[in-house]
Amino acid sequence: MSEMTKAGEHSNATAQIDPPARGDTRMSNALERRLHKLEEVLLPKPRQPVCMLSEPASDAPAKEWAEYRRQVDEAEARGDFLILLVPMKPAESLRTGKGVTYCGTELDALALKASMLPSKLGNESALDDVMNSLSGNVFGPVAQAKL
Repeated sequence: MSEMTKAGEHSNATAQIDPPARGDTRMSNALERRLHKLEEVLLPKPRQPVCMLSEPASDAPAKEWAEYRRQVDEAEARGDFLILLVPMKPAESLRTGKGVTYCGTELDALALKASMLPSKLGNESALDDVMNSLSGNVFGPVAQAKL
C-alpha cells in the first residue's frame, strides 16, 4: 500500500515515529538537560542520616566508654552525621569537623538535629516547622543608647 491514500480512505497501518536523525542530537541533548534540571528541582534530596550521642561522664566506667566508642564508630561507618553532646564551657560555641559536630547543651544538639530533618509542612527543615509554629513577636538585638 502506498504511503498516500486516496481521499476518504483510511489506512490500517499504525503511525510510527521514526527516531531522530543523527543530526538531531542537539535537540535530544537539550531535552535531556531540561529533564535533568527538572529532576533536580522536583525530586526530594537525599538527607544524610543523623546520629546524636551523649558522651559519658569523665569518671564513667571503661565499659560505658567502650560502648560509646562502638556507637560512634558504627555511625561513622554508616556515613551518619554525628552530633556529640560533650561537656563544654558556656562561652564555647559548636565545633564541627569531619562530619561531627560537638554541642555543649542538649538544646543546641536538638536544634541542630531538627535543622537536618525533613520538614513535614513544606519548609526547609523540621526546625523551620517549629519556628514557624511559634506564636508571639520576635525581637532582634537592640543597641543600648550610650549614657
